[in-house]
Amino acid sequence: MIYRVFVDTNVLVDHLLDRNSDSSSIMNLIESGQLIGFASSASFFTLAYIIEDRLKLKSQPILQKMNQFITTIPTTQNNLDYGYSSGFNDMEDAFQYFTALNQAGLDYFITNNVKDYKSALTKLPVLSSKNFVSIISKQL
Repeated sequence: MIYRVFVDTNVLVDHLLDRNSDSSSIMNLIESGQLIGFASSASFFTLAYIIEDRLKLKSQPILQKMNQFITTIPTTQNNLDYGYSSGFNDMEDAFQYFTALNQAGLDYFITNNVKDYKSALTKLPVLSSKNFVSIISKQL
């Protein structure tokens, strides 16, 4: 089975900044086609800023390459509305979760900030990159 996973912005950032090997493992599995990866369009705004401001690189080629293997999901008004009434302490996390939740057929929401997803619904399981890599490594 090939899992369909939503990767939170922090997983993408951790991979780009080379600060979490589990995040990089997930991204490598997505790039190799062993996982199907999704991210919100809002994540790419954040990534562009970090690549240009922190890494001092041009973001366009990096993001275009990433878009070859990550499917971008737009955040809709409904995603925002669900986020506002969700009980999440962090609105960005709420928007990310409901963007993912409304994408049919996702198996997991992967984040390196699991504690902020305590109010997440059980419809889309939330796992850290470390926990997900532990699960997936037994199946590959």
